[in-house]
Amino acid sequence: MSENHLAIVNMPIQQWGELYTQEEALNVGTIFHDLNMPFFAAESVMSTTSPIASGIESTGISKEQAEREQLMTKINQVSFFLDDLTLYLDTHEKDAQALQLYHEKSLECAELRKQFAQKFYPLTKLCVPFCGSGEASFCLQDGPMPWEGACV
Repeated sequence: MSENHLAIVNMPIQQWGELYTQEEALNVGTIFHDLNMPFFAAESVMSTTSPIASGIESTGISKEQAEREQLMTKINQVSFFLDDLTLYLDTHEKDAQALQLYHEKSLECAELRKQFAQKFYPLTKLCVPFCGSGEASFCLQDGPMPWEGACV
């Protein structure tokens, strides 16, 4: 090896702090206020709402489509919140407050997916038992194929 030395990093451990709401978190990109440090060039963009995170209904769509999109937006928001909370729990596995919030959001996400399956079609194979058709069939094919686009 050459005479170059490896760098030594001194990084403070993240502390539990103020959280964004699940609606804000998906738009900002984190659930933690302390981790939201946007680049100066992107700060003007941060004040706008992401189409993925927004609950804004598009004009010219059916009531059923608007309801699907609204429920899908909620599922995306809760899922993102859970993903970011999972990253925190990877290094803070005994944080009781984070664990409690994780369990609450997990139940909320499961309930939203169940509602979606009962009203429309299953989002995953684990949602098949909740299909609203009432038929004894495998309803996974009732939803759009991945190449057909989202939430049609």
